[in-house]
Amino acid sequence: MSIYTEKFSHDYWDNEVSMIGGKKADKIRKDPTKHYPNRDEAKVLRNIMASTGLSEEEVRADKTHRKTLANAQKQGQKAKRDATVKWYQDRIKEACKKTGLVPQHPDTIKALDEILDKRYSQRYYLGWYTHEKPKAKTVVKQYAK
Repeated sequence: MSIYTEKFSHDYWDNEVSMIGGKKADKIRKDPTKHYPNRDEAKVLRNIMASTGLSEEEVRADKTHRKTLANAQKQGQKAKRDATVKWYQDRIKEACKKTGLVPQHPDTIKALDEILDKRYSQRYYLGWYTHEKPKAKTVVKQYAK
């Protein structure tokens, strides 16, 4: 047997081990009884622990801190940006990399217009075309960071 087959001899689908997920999913899978906070909740928890000097258990036992942690957890579960904003920001980023200039520069706007022409023609071809192509200036005004 080779060293490769000895190391990775287990089958993911038969052993109830999923390949999907990240570090947090793996931790939850190993110990589902423990609570693993999301990023926003962990940040608020660290701030509270640093300001009060309490341990995590003591912070979670206090009613006011529990409410702030719950609010932080809810905020962390919300998406920071939706799919359309992300799509347009990726196209703006692509145009900025192409020109090496800021999004508001006329050369970048021309490059963005070319990219949008190309992308929208592909989307129309694949049947995803839902509305007309916006102008690059309005995209930069609306979606540039």
